[in-house]
Amino acid sequence: MTDSPKSSRALYADNEGNFVVQEFPLPEPRDDELLIQVLYSGVNPSDFKTLKFFNCRNRVLGNEFCGKVLDSPALERLPFWPGDIVAGYVDGDKNRPLRYGTHQEYISVPPAWVYKIPYILPPPNAATLTIVTQTANDALFNRFGLPTPYEVTGPTEGTLVVWGAATSVGMAAVQLARASRVSVIIATASPKRHDFLKTLGATHCFDYSDEHVGDKIKAVIDRAGGGPIWGFDAVGSVDSPDSQTLLLRSLPQREKVRLVTVLLMGHDGFEPCVGARHLEICFDLPGGGQIAIHPNLEEANGMRKALDWVVIHYGRGFQETPVRVFRGSAKDALKEVEKVETPGMFGKLALELPWAATE
Repeated sequence: MTDSPKSSRALYADNEGNFVVQEFPLPEPRDDELLIQVLYSGVNPSDFKTLKFFNCRNRVLGNEFCGKVLDSPALERLPFWPGDIVAGYVDGDKNRPLRYGTHQEYISVPPAWVYKIPYILPPPNAATLTIVTQTANDALFNRFGLPTPYEVTGPTEGTLVVWGAATSVGMAAVQLARASRVSVIIATASPKRHDFLKTLGATHCFDYSDEHVGDKIKAVIDRAGGGPIWGFDAVGSVDSPDSQTLLLRSLPQREKVRLVTVLLMGHDGFEPCVGARHLEICFDLPGGGQIAIHPNLEEANGMRKALDWVVIHYGRGFQETPVRVFRGSAKDALKEVEKVETPGMFGKLALELPWAATE
């Protein structure tokens, strides 16, 4: 590689837990890793939330990206070449190497986490697609056991209730449920999002702030008959009453009710969903103990097939959802990432790299 850069500027949680801009040496690919120039990095609420809750230190922020392949020690053995535009996501474990964090100008990651993007998938959208899609894939196809778009052969009888359907994970879940031909898809969101959610596949939309929302959802479920009910908390709020409680209040008490939340620590009866099942993920809890999610390659392979379906059908079966691109300095990018921590943003945020120079 000619004219190699010497360093990579990163959004970083330092040894005291402060979020700062830090410059690191250019990462060196290990074994068969790919050295990638990050073009766009996807922002998620967990970028700040997870680090604060689990007190993570010495960590480059960011978990998903779109970039350009530059080099690898094993290019002759890999299906990638310098110049390929790729997307992917990285290990979210607390002790991951600095070279994995995607809110920096250059990363070095295993090729198993990377895929080439087709021309129909814009790079900013590719950078923000993987984590929300894989989280929804885990909820629908692993935790609920719904057929993937590749497997479905007829209507999937049952009712899916997505609490927080206008979140990015919620919008992905609605679209994937439509692709899996779920017969009833109920979405809760603010009224201004209802028409858009119906274009994604929601059959019924309700205002989550309506004091009668629970009764309205139960009425739709009753009319649907006695099939299975899948309740998905796509918000993960912890305010009182939290989103899991609000969802549970809106569902009838039946044996065939399955519950999933995007929170790693759910209420009784809720299973957590995550964006990766091929990795070992461990975090120490603030009061002692540990959360550990062990790899399940069968589930991971199913999620990857569903992700491949989304990438292939992007814009032609899986509808584009809003993405805002931030262009500016690394210092200002930190402020934008912090804003995403607070619920309420519609769509995803992508950071354009390299960072703009500061005066």
